[in-house]
Amino acid sequence: MVINKMIKRTIFEYKAQYIGSIILIIISCMLYSSFNIAMTDALDNLNIFRINNNLEDASFIVQNPITNINDLEKKYDMTLEERKSVDYINDDQSVLRILSSTDNIDKYAVISGQPLTGENEILIDKAYASAHSLAINNELKINNTAFKIVGYMSTPDYVYPLKSENDILKNPRSFGVAVVSKKDINAIGNGITFYSVKFNTNNSSEFISDLSLDNILIQWINKKDNNRISFIDSDLNGGVVVGKVLPIAILILTCVLIAIVLSRLLKRESLVIGTLYAMGHTKKELVRHYLKYPIIISMIGSIVGTVIGSLLVKPLLSVVTEYYNLPLLSVDFDIKYIILSLILPFLFLIPVTYLVINRSLELSPLQLMRGGKNKTKVNFIERKLNLNRFNFKTKFKIRELIRSLPRAALMVFGVALASMLLLIGFATKDSMDYMVTNSYSDIYKYNYEYTFNSLQFGEVATGEKRSLSSFASKINNKDEDFIIYGVQKDSKLINLVDKNNNVIGFDKVIITKSISDRYNISAGQSIKVKNKLNLKEFNVIVDEIATAYTGNIIYMPLGEFNLSNGYPENSYLQIDSVDQLNIPADQLISEVTKQDMIDGYNTLLMPMRVMIGGIAVMAFIIGLIVIYVVTSLVIEENKANISMLKILGYKKKEIYSLVLSSNIILVIIGYIISVPLIIVSVASLFNLMTEAMNITIPAKLNISSILISFVIIIITYEISESLNKRKVMKISMADSLKEKRE
Repeated sequence: MVINKMIKRTIFEYKAQYIGSIILIIISCMLYSSFNIAMTDALDNLNIFRINNNLEDASFIVQNPITNINDLEKKYDMTLEERKSVDYINDDQSVLRILSSTDNIDKYAVISGQPLTGENEILIDKAYASAHSLAINNELKINNTAFKIVGYMSTPDYVYPLKSENDILKNPRSFGVAVVSKKDINAIGNGITFYSVKFNTNNSSEFISDLSLDNILIQWINKKDNNRISFIDSDLNGGVVVGKVLPIAILILTCVLIAIVLSRLLKRESLVIGTLYAMGHTKKELVRHYLKYPIIISMIGSIVGTVIGSLLVKPLLSVVTEYYNLPLLSVDFDIKYIILSLILPFLFLIPVTYLVINRSLELSPLQLMRGGKNKTKVNFIERKLNLNRFNFKTKFKIRELIRSLPRAALMVFGVALASMLLLIGFATKDSMDYMVTNSYSDIYKYNYEYTFNSLQFGEVATGEKRSLSSFASKINNKDEDFIIYGVQKDSKLINLVDKNNNVIGFDKVIITKSISDRYNISAGQSIKVKNKLNLKEFNVIVDEIATAYTGNIIYMPLGEFNLSNGYPENSYLQIDSVDQLNIPADQLISEVTKQDMIDGYNTLLMPMRVMIGGIAVMAFIIGLIVIYVVTSLVIEENKANISMLKILGYKKKEIYSLVLSSNIILVIIGYIISVPLIIVSVASLFNLMTEAMNITIPAKLNISSILISFVIIIITYEISESLNKRKVMKISMADSLKEKRE
């Protein structure tokens, strides 16, 4: 067909519009293929690692050693293994938790180097080693014994190395994990003896009940309640969601862009189309011709984007596995995601553009040769506004905005998407800022938290007594887990406030805002709970709701806590203190400092800044493309008007103001829309990520972040406008006479 010769000429003549569309498709396919393949591979590697190395179902600590492990294994059809850990404090005050190697449960995997074969050999997690410049074959002195570092390792229960199972941010500068042989760990010194268990049948309650008959269960942690285990699942699933939602949103934006560009192309070539109709060419032939535009754009964009995305899989997967101390067992380029990445642009663009083309070709040859339908038709918005009351400049700008609603919608949608992409990084940082400040700095006034490995009695010379236990409850027909703290009534080291910022006393039962929001529990409501350690059941009636997002936590008076759970009067398991206490390590399960969490967050800030920067660049590119293309369409549609304004003697600045400046309103509208949308989106993402965890993260966006993002979007708009000013100046005064269809 003769008209096919026009495809190349048209694309090169209006290359900005088509190249912009191709870049958007490239970004979309790149994100889709890289994120989905990498995150799916990471999840597959994680599952294989857990199966091959036999991840525990739970770990627990009892007051007295278990002497009949073999009998219990046979009786309850399970695997039970005794383990030991020692927290070694390095010269820089960082803590290296040394674990004994295991035979059956939570077996270590060597990431690089060699496994343990002889005496005085140690395997260490790579992040801690990097933070402290410890290389393979280096020596590490522990209690005057030189251990040779033979490799880097990971264990299924410390795949995300946290000092406490309730922490949320790791900090390799202050905490790491290592593995030595059972013989060597006994020589290192006193530590904690704990047990890992793997059930073959669902009989954990019977086992706990039996264990509690002649022993005191100090701690029981199911794997789903252990952030060292569950945190990675939530993060990777969040990455999979981002890898699906964001590319689709970009493709929808591209569909709108291509639809408007093709609609304008069909109007511009209506005379040619009408002539071809009159010469005997069929509608099907013309539709097939104009479908080549989205096909060419989709083909180039999908192939390039998928190739780039495939090349990014390994680097992205390496970053993920290294951050989570996860062994990289295999890289599988799932053909499903590659095929979907290649065909998604076609699935979205072809149907949309077909509808646009088919609708435009419904006119008769005569109507097409006359320029199509009357495009100066006044729509209902313009009729309602009664523009005659405004001066010429105002009327011109308003008409530019409302006479091409699809174009205006594209600008608003495109700016909103770019703004949301830009704001997601800021919203993540602001939410984490609030989480750390609200959960640690504002609420917890102590600096040190000591948890004992057996019940303690009597008064404390320094600090405040506290106790805790894990509980289960059935809410909305689902089994949910809680931690209940028994707190001194006169506690001054935990500061909880209500929604009016009034301090709440500990002479009542208090739940966190995260519990209230997640399970729709209000003050006055009764919750039936079951102690996981001794299976005692009782009801707690909620008195207050604290504005705290520290997780599924209930606070109650210590005396009431002991009475309800059948614990001895005046017993406790924890001490909170402002100052560091001299408590022997062999008496403690853990020693946690508030500063560890803050330092962990500060460590996270550097990669978070890089992430925000990368997202900002992508948002800038998307925003620039959309604003530039829409502005180009405005100039193209106003060639005759611009030419006439030049004839009438309007200056450059006046023409710029009339033709280009009206788009700033659409940019502002798009940005305003993006703010509540991103808060809702981030909240949904956080809810998905923390669904299986014992914490919630509130979605926050600071005014400063909103202003900074707005400035970036405005700068993007100004750059786009500057690039388009040259197009305005290229329009000659004679164009108003040449334009027959305006």
